Amino acid sequence: MFEELRDRLTGWGARLSFGALLLVFSEWVVWQTPTEYDLLEWGALAAIYLALAAVMLDLIARFNASDIFSLLLVAGIYGLINATLISHITTRDLPLSLIMRPLSAQPLAFLGALAAFQVLASGRATGPFDFVIALGVGLVWGVWVRWFPVTSEESIPTVDIGPALLALLIGLLACALIRYLVPRAAIYRREDWQLLPAEWWIVGGVLAFTAVIGNYQGYITNAGLALAGLLAGFMVITLYTTLPMRRDAFYLASVTPPRRPNPAAWLILIIPFLLAGWIGYSLPGSGDQSPQSDLLFGALMGFGIVWLPAVSTVIGVRAFIQLAREEG
Repeated sequence: MFEELRDRLTGWGARLSFGALLLVFSEWVVWQTPTEYDLLEWGALAAIYLALAAVMLDLIARFNASDIFSLLLVAGIYGLINATLISHITTRDLPLSLIMRPLSAQPLAFLGALAAFQVLASGRATGPFDFVIALGVGLVWGVWVRWFPVTSEESIPTVDIGPALLALLIGLLACALIRYLVPRAAIYRREDWQLLPAEWWIVGGVLAFTAVIGNYQGYITNAGLALAGLLAGFMVITLYTTLPMRRDAFYLASVTPPRRPNPAAWLILIIPFLLAGWIGYSLPGSGDQSPQSDLLFGALMGFGIVWLPAVSTVIGVRAFIQLAREEG
């Protein structure tokens, strides 16, 4: 009994490291309001992101999300929950407020955190492809941090590039340190990533309590909860009904069991990311407009509008083809 409990607790160390990455990517990469939080609020955010990490890893394992389409659906669920509980932006200026961050920036932040978790928890070396990806993401981050606060109608604080780079450097190094210090997790099978009923009650309680507090304070409305719940429910149903199509692959296989990180590989990614971020932030522009920000925000808006209908269509066609083959 004691050994089983200890094994479950070590599994939460892996979830903690993923939660730290979600916090960094969702709060500092997708620059929200990190300069306005006090110590107590950061503690509350850490608990929320840990709960979100546990839920998302469970969904990936439970529905065997292993291709880009199923992973996008999990990312979409994350984006909606994040926007509802933390950003509080799904109820203002609909439908535009639903697109930019809930269905675009935050899902992409989730996928970035998941890819970073794969690097850290697999202990693998990084190569030229990873280096190029880090450069590209860093460039986009620099443009976002520079221009989103001045172009958005939301109350997003502006920040100089120096403090932003320092905050992100500390956050990314802290993620590696957490992954290095947590005990080896007793996670050897796909089922070990799934939450037990008691664990679901705990993480569900954290998220429900956050929703109740937000609703009481007027940040979250019943209409906003209903809208986010409707979309997230559709994504969960889609994942469930298409599970038989994904029996042969498992995305988290490379981090099962989670391993200690490769510090050199992580630093090799951080350096080009921060350098490209500085370049993206320093690109020229005037007032509240620049060519690079117009291009970025237009691309994000288009992605937020297109990806869910496109994924639904592709999955539907795949299911129809598979059904036709089985009947034939």
